[in-house]
Amino acid sequence: MRTNNDSPVNIKRIREYFSDPRTIEHYRRAVANIGLWKSEIALIEKWFGRDDQVLDLGCGAGRIAFGLWKMGFKRVEGADLSESMVAEARDIADCKGAIIDFRCEDATGLSYPEERFDGVIFGFNGLMQIPGRENRRRALKEVWRVIKPDGRFIFSTLDRADRLYRSVFRDPDNFEHNIERNPNLLEMGDRHFETRHGTSFMHVPTRDDIVQDLKATGWSLSEDQMRSELSDESSSVREFSEDCRFWVVKKRRLSVAGF
Repeated sequence: MRTNNDSPVNIKRIREYFSDPRTIEHYRRAVANIGLWKSEIALIEKWFGRDDQVLDLGCGAGRIAFGLWKMGFKRVEGADLSESMVAEARDIADCKGAIIDFRCEDATGLSYPEERFDGVIFGFNGLMQIPGRENRRRALKEVWRVIKPDGRFIFSTLDRADRLYRSVFRDPDNFEHNIERNPNLLEMGDRHFETRHGTSFMHVPTRDDIVQDLKATGWSLSEDQMRSELSDESSSVREFSEDCRFWVVKKRRLSVAGF
């Protein structure tokens, strides 16, 4: 396994990808044309209350934040690494008359005070776009810090055991995930690949990987299901994103020993 410093996939390059006008347009269209997925609505209805203060982490142009606002959540905030995405979300909020505070934040070092939020959502596999397992664990610890006792955190990941990704990772010659040949990769499960709007990074974990990370960072698992098990999504949602695994976790109280 390489160290984070050995790989050109770093925060600067990720920020550049999410500042690319093509990427911003892709996320802006998702706000206008897709909104919340049926699966997201089902989990939000189950685990969050309308009076909860909720953070849409990795908010992009605000697809989830605006969906929450439309559902009647009025204590919504959004945060994203990309200043360009945050600017886009603010412009959309102005047009919609939505009172949502969008700010630029790094998920591995949030500026929010402890126990600020009742719930946090990190949608569209955003947690897995952080390179390096230790960095992803830092993000999990940061969400744990800013969420209230017994608060719920909802996030999604791709799944290496899913039929699509079983096929992808069975091809040893695929440069996008070949850790021996591709210098942009840090660890098994990483992909550095071309999209219609630029070159992106994504880590595709196993379910056991995530369970271990949650245990190591103070979370207890409430439920996890593939999106296809939760609901029958529209064709526009299926075109926007592959099937993914949703996780709902609860802040576990620390023992004397800490994490």
